[in-house]
Parts: sequence; C-alpha cells; structure tokens
Amino acid sequence: MGDTRVEGRAEGAEDEIAAAAGTLLTCADTADGGGAETEPLARALRDAAGGLEDALRLAVAGQIKRGKSTLVNALLGERVALTGQLELTYTVSELYYAEDRIVTVRHRDGSARTLPAEEFRRMTGRDETGTGVLDDVARVEYGIPNRLLRSFRLADTPGLGSVHGVDSQNTLDFLGISAFAGDADREALEAALAASGRTPQDVHSDSAREIREAEAVLYLFDRGLHERDRVGVREFLGGADHGHTPFSAFGVLSRVDQLWPPGPDLPGDPDPLTWDPMAESEKIIERYLERPEVRSLFFTIVPVSGLLGEGARLLEAEEIDHLDDLRKTEPPILVRRLRDAGRFARAEALPGVALPAARRRALVDRLGIWGIHLACGLLRDGADEERLRQGLVEASGVSRLRDMIGRHFGNRYTLIKLDHGLRRAEGALARLRLDSANAGHAVPALAATVAAELERLRARVSGFAELDVLAAHYRGELRLSQDETAQLRRITGEDGTSLPSRLGLPAGATPQELRTAALAAVHAWSFREQDPTLDRASVQAVRAVRRSCERLLHRVQDPTDRPGPPGSTEPATAAAAGEVRAP
Repeated sequence: MGDTRVEGRAEGAEDEIAAAAGTLLTCADTADGGGAETEPLARALRDAAGGLEDALRLAVAGQIKRGKSTLVNALLGERVALTGQLELTYTVSELYYAEDRIVTVRHRDGSARTLPAEEFRRMTGRDETGTGVLDDVARVEYGIPNRLLRSFRLADTPGLGSVHGVDSQNTLDFLGISAFAGDADREALEAALAASGRTPQDVHSDSAREIREAEAVLYLFDRGLHERDRVGVREFLGGADHGHTPFSAFGVLSRVDQLWPPGPDLPGDPDPLTWDPMAESEKIIERYLERPEVRSLFFTIVPVSGLLGEGARLLEAEEIDHLDDLRKTEPPILVRRLRDAGRFARAEALPGVALPAARRRALVDRLGIWGIHLACGLLRDGADEERLRQGLVEASGVSRLRDMIGRHFGNRYTLIKLDHGLRRAEGALARLRLDSANAGHAVPALAATVAAELERLRARVSGFAELDVLAAHYRGELRLSQDETAQLRRITGEDGTSLPSRLGLPAGATPQELRTAALAAVHAWSFREQDPTLDRASVQAVRAVRRSCERLLHRVQDPTDRPGPPGSTEPATAAAAGEVRAP
C-alpha cells in the first residue's frame, strides 16, 4: 500500500498530532465504560485518533461523466485515469506517492494482490473480456512518483447515481448521464457497463462509501448545480455524521470550455474572439454562493476546464505543428468554423481551413474547441512550446485549483483530519442519545463527559476560526485591501503554517525578528478592527486575524511552549493561555 504518511508537515505537527490523539484516546477509554452500548462511540474515537497519522484522503466526486478522471489527469499532469466519451471509471482508484509505480488490487473479501503498473487501467475501466474481472474489486491503489501526491492520497470515484433508486430499464438515467448521451453512445455505455461486471448500484455505492471515508472532497458539477447534483451534494456532503464541512469540500464547476462560444441569447452580443468562459463561470459561481445552502456545503467553488488542463500537458509535438498550421487561418474565419464543433471535426473540407479533418478531430479530442481557439491565439502572439503549454494550463483554471488544493488541504491536512474524526465521533454521540431515547432509558452519563471533552478540544483549535475567515475571503465577502488580503492569507496559514511563514519572514528568522513582526501585526490588526466603516463580515475576519496574531506572539515570547492542537497557533502551557492585547 505504500507509506501513507505526509511529507513536509507543518512546524510542530508531530506534537500537535500526539496531543490531539491523546485526548481522543482518553475519550475512547471513557466510552469503554459503557460496554456494548457505547462501543460504537469508542470505536469512532479510536478511528479518529489513529487516522491522524495517515495522509489526508481527497476524493474527486460527482455524478458520472462530470469530468472527474479528466480533472485527476490534469491535476497530476499525466494521463493516469481513463477518459473519453465512451470510457467510464468502474472502480474506486486511490493514487498515492511512491518512488516506483506499483498497483495494488484490494478485493471485497479483504485479500490483495500486486500487479504491474500497466494493469491499472484494466482494473479500473471496462472489462473487454467479459470475464467479470472487476466483480470483486473494492479498490485499486496506484503508487506513482508525482509531487502532488506527497501531501495527500487522491481518490478517483466512479460516480454517484440518483439517491432515489434505480429504474432497471434505464440504468444510465440512474447514473445521471442521459442528458448528454445520444442513442448510439447510450447503447455503447450500457454495453460497457454490463461487460464490466458492475451494476449501477455497485458504482454508486462504492463512490458514496469513498466520499464518506475521505477527509476532503472535490465535488464536480457540470455547468450548473442540476437537481441530481443538488440532491447528491446534500446527501453525501451535508449529512450530520458524514464528517464533511465547508472547509473540507471544494466545489468544481467543470467543463467550463463547453460554455464557448457564447450563445446568441447572451446580452450584449459578446464577441467570441475575446469572450472568456472562465469569467462567465465566475458569475455563475457568484450566484450559486449567494445561496445559503450552497455556502453551507462548499469552502469555495472553482471553475475548471479539465480537458484543456489535461490536453495542454499531453500535447504532442506533431499536434503543436498542426495548431501552428491552423493558427494561419484568419481568426474570424476560424471562430466561425469552431462554432460548429461537429462539422469542424468531421467535415472533409472546410472553407478557409487547410488542416485535414483527421487532424482537426484529434485536436478537438485533445483540447476542445475553446482550447484550439486559445492555442491559435497564443501561437499568433509568438508563444513557443513552453509558453503555449503554460498559457493553456493557466487558462484552464487547473493551476489555480492545484495551488488552492496544495495550500488549503496540504497546509491543513491534520486540522481537516481532526475535524473529520471529531464529526464522526459527534455523530456517534448523537446516535447514542437517539438510541437511548428510542429504548426508553437514560443516556449513559459518560456521554456528557465525552461530549464536553470534545467541545473543549474544538475550542482550543484556533484553526477552525481561521478557516471561516478564509472561506469568507474566497467567497468575496471581505472588503479588505489587496495588501490586507495577502496578510490575512499568510497569517491564517494559507501560504505555510510555520511561524516565519505566517509572519512573512524567511525560515531562518531570529526570535527577535519574529517577535517584532508578531507585535507589529497585532498592533496593525487591532487598529484595523476599530475602523467604523468595516462591514460585519470584515470585522469578524479582522478580529479573527488579530487573535491569530496574538497567539503567534505568545509562541514567539515563550519558545519553550509546545504547540497546541492541530491547526492551532496556541501554546500548550497554561501560562500562555491568555491573550495579549495591543496597548
């Protein structure tokens, strides 16, 4: 399975993990006193403690055919997962860092076997042999030497179906892919699903289990939150005992490239030569985040074109040559031809376009029509191969998403894992109380003891308040200057969780330099907090940042103090428990 521990933990993380695990195990010992009735609670607490040592598991989730595997490939910068119109991922795959590529297949009976790396796609895609080779496969783990996986394990899920059940006569409707598939495609997909040895319910159940077990989720929806997506989000991210909160879940508005070219019904008759589907997607996201039910589920929502991000990294030299030929077409003519993607890809001859149909079709498959439009523009501006790839990746939104994942999940993996474990334990507590009420007897007294201890643990973790501030920032709710926003992100650990990183100093900063920077930050944010023009959200954010600065100052003033719980900037000693106020 490979080493599951995370490289590059935040400063003091080992001590933080030990402190939190100790509290959870003490609570588990307390829960043992209730016998069989409280055994599920004790088990949840021990699972939470044990899981803190492992790498954070990030699941890529959503309805089938929302671009999950394409996004995985784009994030990794290599083609690992199967993608394509008639390709489906049938088995949960979990990718982790390993120096040498290796595949481990875990079966439902608990057994496992190791296979060569080239077997990965066969064990996760359609079964061409019809032998049912995937029937008893629970998960396929793939170790690869990819830098992104040094911080967490990445799970690619097959996809969620309708939570309302399945009509056996229409399996693709259950899996949520009828809207895009033509009759021929539907028949091919149904045949492929049948050949895989997997039922729609199997695919759905495996995905749902993976989401519930993962500590963090990227949830993809295509162009908009359709009813299936809304129900899926509420069902699998919003449950009280599933362990997911807004700061452990990113929404991803996928396939943004399909918004281009702009439709004739858009106001202002936008020019497709300059119209940006990413900017239009940001408007869509802004409207979604105005809804309280959406804000309660996602830390933020990011627009992405996984196809463009994947294709930019996988472009072959010959394809770049074909793009260079295509960019010689007059831009208005090329845009007119790209408006009809089907004809552009298949017509034997296109007026004004010299590139043969087979090469055009290959470029559409690789980049999509918006990607072709962008690539030709970059080449007209003199981009070489490196600048072309970089420009396309940036335009796809994948770089931004990868950066946010690294900062948010990578810098806070322990905090997120702790919160996930606490929520599962709190869910077990709620079930214990409900079961006691249904049975007509009192809730075991130890439940109140455990609940109080978990509440105290939460109160000591200042990182939870910092994440609320960052969520407000990413939703665009804060009215702060550009410099203040940069400081807010740095102080709350978005750019690194060590003391020097939070204070904007180099790693070798002296204690005096750290103290001077921390004291200046306390003064600056205390002064800002008194600004009567600040709106309520900004005041709350400024107050939280000021308190974080005070805690940083405490740690600088007494370097012998060991850090508090994961995600906390508080010291562990009682002497440093108070707050320092600016004079």
